[in-house]
Amino acid sequence: MQEVSDSSKRRIILILVVFMLLFVVLLARMVYWQVIKADELSQKAYSQQTKNSIISPKRGSIYDRNGVVLARSVAVETISVTPKNIKKKEETAKGLSELLSLDYDTVLGKVNKTTVEEVIAKKVDKEITDKVRTWIKEESIAGINIYEDTKRYYPKGDFLAQVLGFCGTDNQGLEGLEANYEDILRGTAGKRVTSKDATGKDMPLDDTTYIPSEDGYNIVLTIDERIQYITEKYLEQAIEENNPVDYGTCIVMNPKTGEILAMATAPDFDPNSPFTPTSKEDILNWDEYTGAQKSNALQEMWKNKCVADTYEPGSVFKTVTAAIAIEEGSVTNVDAINYNCTGALQVDEWTISCWRALPHGKQSLRQGLMNSCNPVYMTVALRIGANKFYEYLNAFGVAKSTGSGIIGETSGMIHDASSISKTTLATAGFGQGFTLTPLNMLNTICAVANDGKLLVPRLVKEIKDSNGKVIKSYDTEVVRQVVSESTSDTVLDMMESVVSNGTGRYAQVDGYYIAGKTSTAEQGRGDSKTYVASFAALAPAKDPEVAVLFNLYNPRGKNGHQGGGIVAPVISKMMGEVLNYLEVQKDYEVEDKKQEIPVPNVVGNTLDKAKNVINSRGLKYIVEKDLDKDSIVSAQIPVGGESLSDGGVVRLYTESSTKNMIEVPSVKGLGISNAESIIKSNNLNFKHSGKGVAVIQEPVAGTKVEEGTIVTVEFRQQGIDVQ
Repeated sequence: MQEVSDSSKRRIILILVVFMLLFVVLLARMVYWQVIKADELSQKAYSQQTKNSIISPKRGSIYDRNGVVLARSVAVETISVTPKNIKKKEETAKGLSELLSLDYDTVLGKVNKTTVEEVIAKKVDKEITDKVRTWIKEESIAGINIYEDTKRYYPKGDFLAQVLGFCGTDNQGLEGLEANYEDILRGTAGKRVTSKDATGKDMPLDDTTYIPSEDGYNIVLTIDERIQYITEKYLEQAIEENNPVDYGTCIVMNPKTGEILAMATAPDFDPNSPFTPTSKEDILNWDEYTGAQKSNALQEMWKNKCVADTYEPGSVFKTVTAAIAIEEGSVTNVDAINYNCTGALQVDEWTISCWRALPHGKQSLRQGLMNSCNPVYMTVALRIGANKFYEYLNAFGVAKSTGSGIIGETSGMIHDASSISKTTLATAGFGQGFTLTPLNMLNTICAVANDGKLLVPRLVKEIKDSNGKVIKSYDTEVVRQVVSESTSDTVLDMMESVVSNGTGRYAQVDGYYIAGKTSTAEQGRGDSKTYVASFAALAPAKDPEVAVLFNLYNPRGKNGHQGGGIVAPVISKMMGEVLNYLEVQKDYEVEDKKQEIPVPNVVGNTLDKAKNVINSRGLKYIVEKDLDKDSIVSAQIPVGGESLSDGGVVRLYTESSTKNMIEVPSVKGLGISNAESIIKSNNLNFKHSGKGVAVIQEPVAGTKVEEGTIVTVEFRQQGIDVQ
C-alpha cells in the first residue's frame, strides 16, 4: 500500500482546520442570531407578521357641581392606508381627497409610499367616515383602514374657557384643567393585534388579539354652571359698557368652604378652536404677526388671569388692615372719632394724598372704611408697626400661592418687614406697594369673613370613574386661624356700612344686607399709570354664603375708572341674581312695586276694537284725529309683549297714519317723580331702576323717537363719593 506523502498529509490537515474554523464561525453566528439576537429577531418577525392598532381610551368628562357637562369626548374615527394593498393608487387618492376635503397630491404621496401604514386623517366625524365606507364598498377599494377614536368637545363653547383649557389633536391636555389633571383624565390606551399573511394583508378576525383601553376618570368641579353664566354675563357687559378695558376678572367663592363657584376672565376664547384669535387687535393684525407674536398672543388669550396675573389691590385691602388693627387692639372702638383727614398725610419726606380732593375731616375707623379714606388707613398701619403688620400679611398668605393647585397660579410680592420704610408701610395700609393675584385677594377677604379662618380655595369637588363611583373627594381644608371670630364679625359689620351708607352704596340689593368694599387701585406710576376698578362683596352680610371679587383693568370709558362708580352697580345686579338662584333667605321684605301691565298686540284689529282692548288693560292710547274707527291698525309702539305701568300709552298707526317723532327730554339730575312727569308729558313711557337722582337714561336726551317709546332711567343716591 502506497504511503500518503507528507505534502498530502499537510493538505488534508489544512482542509480539516479550515472546516473546523468554518464550523466554529457558523456555530458562533448561530449562537449570535439564535441566542444574543433572539429577542430582537422575534420582535421583527412579530412586527412583519402582525399589525398593531392603538385603541384610544375615552378621556374623562368634566362636570359642574350639579352634573352639567362642561367637557366631554365624542366618538370620531381615524382613516389610514396600507399602501402595498392599494391597487388603484390614483383613484384611491382622488376619492379620499374629495371625501375628506384634503389636498390630492398630499394624499397620493402617502398612498404611493412603501411604509406599512400611513395616516390620512384623524378625528373625522362618523358622518363622513360612513361616506368613506360606502365609497369603499361601491368601488371595491382595498387597503383603507378606519379606526375608532375620540376628540374633545366643549358643548358650551367659550364658557369657562380659561379654567377648562383645551386638548391637542392627540387628546392631550395643553392648558387649564385639561393639562392640570392630564394623568387623571386621559385613561390608558388599548391595542388591537392582527396577524398578517405573506402579502401583508390582515388574517381572519379570529386571529386578532384585543386589549381593551381603560377610560379616564371624570372630574366634578365646585363650579356652579348657573353662577358661572351669571358671572360671565355681567363681566362681559361691564367690559362693553366701560370700553376700552384691557380685560376683566371675576371670582365667586363660598367663604365657608373655599369652593370656587365661578371664575371668569374676559375676553375669552372657544376651546373647540383654541388657535383662533379673539381680540380685535389680534384678528386685525394676525397675518402680519411673526411666529413669536402669534404665540404670545395665544398664550395671553389662554391665560387664566384670575390666578396668573398679579396686581396692587388698592382700597379693597383696607378691610385686612382694619382686621389687623382690631385683632391687635390698636383700635378698640371702631366708632370712636380718632382720625382726621386733611386731604393728605405727611410720611417722612413724602406727602401722600387721599383719593378725594375734598378732605374727609374727622372720622372713626368705620367711617374711614365707608369713605375709603387713605390717611385713616395709613395712620392705622403706622400705629400697628411694620413687624406686626407683615406678620399678619404672612399669616393671611398675602402674595403667596393659595395652594389651590390651579395650573398657572403665581405668587405676588410683599416687602420684608425689616427693610421697609414708613412710606412703604403707610401705602401698604391702603393696598398699594405690593402685589397678589385676584384669587389670593378674595381668599384673604374670605378669611376675614369666615370667622377669621384661612382656607385653601378649591376648584375640584370629586373624581369619579365611568360608573359614577367616587374615587376621591376634596374636603374643606383650614390653613390656620388668623383673626378671632369677634374681629371677623366687626369687620363684616363695617363692610356692611360701606354698602348701606358709603362708597359702595350702588351695590345694594333689595331684600339683602350686603358687605362690601370699593377700590380704585393705581398700577404703575407716571405716564404709564393705569387703574384697576374693583369691588369685593359678601352676602348676606351677617353670615356670608357668597363672596365676589370683580376687577376691571384699565377702564377708560365715559363713566370713569372708580370701582364704586362702575363696578358696584354691576355687583348689585349680579349678586341679586346669584342670591335669588341660591334661594338665600332675605334679610327683609321689600315693598311691592307697581304692577306692570303687558301691552296687548292689537295689530290687525280695527281701530275701534284696538282702543277698547287697550283701555280694558288700564292703558291709554294715542292716535291721529279723524281716523275712521273701522281702519285697521298696521303698527303700534310699544309692540305687543312689552310691559308698562298703569296709565302707560300705546301709539297706534294705520296705513294712512304719519309718524310723530318726539325728542327725548333730559331728566338727568332729577328725582323719580319729576323725571316721570316730564317723560310722560311728551307722550313717552317711563321705566326706572334704583333710587335718588337720574344718572343714566336710554334713549339718551335729544334722540328722536316715536310716540309711545319706552325711556328707561337709572337713579342713584345723591352725595355719594365713589372710589
